[in-house]
This record gives sequence, C-alpha cells and structure tokens, in this order.
Amino acid sequence: MNNIVVKLSNTQRQRIQTRHKASVERYGYQPQALYWSNRDIQEIRFQQLMGILPSSADLKHQAWSLLDVGCGFADLVGFLQRHEYFPTYAGIDISPQVVLGAKSMNSGLDIQEGELADFDFKVRDFDYVMLSGALNEVVETEIEGTAQQQGEYAKSVIKTMYQICKKGVAFNLLDSRNEWVKSRFDLQSFLPEDIIQFCQAFANDVELVEGYLENDFTIYLRK
Repeated sequence: MNNIVVKLSNTQRQRIQTRHKASVERYGYQPQALYWSNRDIQEIRFQQLMGILPSSADLKHQAWSLLDVGCGFADLVGFLQRHEYFPTYAGIDISPQVVLGAKSMNSGLDIQEGELADFDFKVRDFDYVMLSGALNEVVETEIEGTAQQQGEYAKSVIKTMYQICKKGVAFNLLDSRNEWVKSRFDLQSFLPEDIIQFCQAFANDVELVEGYLENDFTIYLRK
C-alpha cells in the first residue's frame, strides 16, 4: 500500500506490552485481562461487529476470510462460530503474552504478534476486518505530540483496515459524549459524527450503530 501507516512509538509499545503482561499474570486468559469488565460486555460489542456480516446461511457454503485487529485471546472467532459463522481467521495483537494465550487456546489459528503497521497486508487481502476495543487507550506515536494530533493513530488504523478489506470493516470506539469516558484521561474516545466524517472521506457506505451500550459506538464501512 502507498499510504504511510502510523506506528506506535517504542516507548508506548513497551508500555502496552508491560501492562498487558501484568494483567495476564493477574487474571489469566480471561476477558478481564484485556480490560473488559466481564465477558458479557465483551460479547455485546462482538454482537454489534457481527452485524456487518450477511446471514450465516448466506455464508455457509462460501470461503471467506476475517482479520481480527487487536485480537486479544481470539475470543471473537469463538463467538462467531457459536453463531454459525466459520471464517478463515487471522488475528494480530501487540502483546506477546496475549498472543501466547490466544495460540494456546486456539490451536491451528493464524495468530501473530504485532500492530497493523508491522504487517505487509495487501489491498483487499481479507473479506472482512474487525476490531473491538483495541483503540480505546490513549497512545503515543512519533507524530502525536499535540492535542490536535491525538487520534491520528486510530484514524490510520481505521483507514488501513478499509484498504485491506474486500467487503467490509466493523470497529468500535469509546463515545466521548459519555461523562465517565470523558473523566478518564487514559482512555481515547471520539464523537461519532467526527468519525463518520473522517470515514466518509474514503468510504462511500458508512453506518453508525449506537444504543447498545452508553459509552460505546460501532461503525460499519462497506464496499
């Protein structure tokens, strides 16, 4: 791809990895280790991501691929399988301990360590690309030095996901209209209308999904 993908700084990357290592040691291979309050909240978000897909009956006899960005323990693929969706799955995550857990619980799946910018994915490599919760943390990159530049990493990830998909992208973000979210300076959040406007600059079919949780929203980008 021609576009330059924003990368995390080495300091931020190490900080995230260290934080996740401690969390996995504390909680084991559970959603709480990934900073979900419980599995139900995690799966409410998965339910919304799944909404971009055709019916499971329509996909039953088709081969289709899915990239899970910030895959955690690859819980998404198990959720999809329980709902009769069986993609050719690939997952990536920046934290070595998380990837180790994902591989140990999901033998045979393609799960690799790294952020999206580490991989040489090609345009239209995957039918669908999904991301849940992986952009909820305030990050530091080489270009994000001012308040005006905050969010550039997330936007770079979103645009890259769209480039490498054939059919669609589904991702969620924290809603900065929520008072609790606004009070947390360690969390990254966005106004839905700002993300819609950003996505409409490169995607013709942009859909907002909200109302399932008070502090979260989901975006579909269809091709």
